[in-house]
Amino acid sequence: MIPFLKNNIKAFLALLTVLIGLLLFFPQVNYLDYIAQGDHGRDLYAFARAYEGDLPYQDYWWEYGPLTPYYYGAFFKLLGTDLTSILFAELVLILASGLFIYFAVSTFSGPLLAFSGALFFFAYYPFFYFTFNHAAGIAAISYFLFCLLLYFKNPKIRYLYLSLISIFLLCLIKINFGICNLIGLAISVLLIDSLYNRPLDNQKKKFYAISLLAVPLCVFGVYFFLLHNLTLYEINQCLPYLSSDQFCNISVLSALNLIFKKINPAALLNPAILFFSAIIAFSIMQMVPYKRTSEPDRLLKRKNCMTAIILLGFCIINTHEFLFSGVKYRLLWAIPFAVLLMFFFVSTAIKRTSFFISTLLSIGIAFFSILVAIDRSFICHKNKIPENFLSLDRTNIFTINPADWKDTVKNTTSFLKNNLKSNETFFALPYDPLYYYLTGRKSPTRQIIFFEYMNIPAEQEEKIISELEEQKINWVLISSRSNSRENGLGIFGKTHCALIGKYIKDNFKLAAQFGDWKNEPGWASKHGIRILRRK
Repeated sequence: MIPFLKNNIKAFLALLTVLIGLLLFFPQVNYLDYIAQGDHGRDLYAFARAYEGDLPYQDYWWEYGPLTPYYYGAFFKLLGTDLTSILFAELVLILASGLFIYFAVSTFSGPLLAFSGALFFFAYYPFFYFTFNHAAGIAAISYFLFCLLLYFKNPKIRYLYLSLISIFLLCLIKINFGICNLIGLAISVLLIDSLYNRPLDNQKKKFYAISLLAVPLCVFGVYFFLLHNLTLYEINQCLPYLSSDQFCNISVLSALNLIFKKINPAALLNPAILFFSAIIAFSIMQMVPYKRTSEPDRLLKRKNCMTAIILLGFCIINTHEFLFSGVKYRLLWAIPFAVLLMFFFVSTAIKRTSFFISTLLSIGIAFFSILVAIDRSFICHKNKIPENFLSLDRTNIFTINPADWKDTVKNTTSFLKNNLKSNETFFALPYDPLYYYLTGRKSPTRQIIFFEYMNIPAEQEEKIISELEEQKINWVLISSRSNSRENGLGIFGKTHCALIGKYIKDNFKLAAQFGDWKNEPGWASKHGIRILRRK
């Protein structure tokens, strides 16, 4: 093993990438900055239901693709139903993403710079703080990029089919990003082939037919199987891609304006930013052909220019959610493309420098990246103190949620376990599926979110009330987010869900109250719970 690694630096650095990633991220297997009773509860409940054999969309509300509940549910099966199983499953995706970025960068650079690129990606890994779903999407995107760049380097048709597999999986993780990148893949292949004057042969015609017809039809088939029993409004709630389904809508110009407003002129003078800006400028200058440029060099410059344009194009199309919403975290989808674009510029800039300079630069970037990543690991270790430990049957982890939030969750979970019969469940609203997961109970309805922006019609309310009656639900859990000034959430029973609100008021009475009912409720703080019992 060791002699092989010594003789194969690329394999050695790939292994080292995984080992360093493991050292950097393994401390987070029992640590999560914040747990939200809504968003994280949604994920955990979905994974638990998939583990039990329920279907996404049909048996429980789910707003992403159907693949990740089964992926994370498999880890529940393998490692148990504790939250640490999910954090370990996320760690696997992070390490896989870093490894794919390493191999992607190595298609246009040496292994040492590719190693630096992977560590830089780890340092600025796009953590979506509110969901575990998107880590799978980042892994699929990273693998797709690796396959596409392989095709650019060596035009074998199998690389395109491997790209299609990753795109298909991405469609089952986040369908809008899958479709955007599928279109981007077809356009990229067209541009690459035109650069080298490759003919549109039968193999390529077959690829375009599969990518633009077969893959979309397969994706449609999967979603149709899972959604065909639902009403149109239930489908809209699960796949909220219309403007009316969003709680935040702005114009593209307004979104761009938000970016410019966040730019701090003083930060642009940061030595690291100036250094990378100079490298990018120098790299772009090297892509410009001059009169005396030889034909081989001219072709190389065109190839480099095409690579940069394709990566930049993918960066732009993967910001589409941000451009139509202005929600900052949606920019994170572009990070894998941005990292590859940046390291492509670095690779182009240093190719004609000495071995010493290129090696020194690669080591410098790797060292800087490790320092940045270690800083997060240090914060993680710093926060692992007894008062931050949330000890429940399914959540033995450290989290920095406020102490009163933890007390509310513990007291509520304890009350439900002690007062409900073994075959009894409860109805949680407006958006508190965490308690279904913590108590191991199934929601009496497939709908688990009741905010104003969900646009729940009266017909659906009547159906939910009927389900509560049929199952003889005796307990209702209402959190303080039922009365929120936050955009799109509304006041339960007044701005939305008037029928369910009246039904609960007429048939249930207060049995217990926990937490904060004085302050404006937060996403993962200032949490209050009222438990109602049937009269």
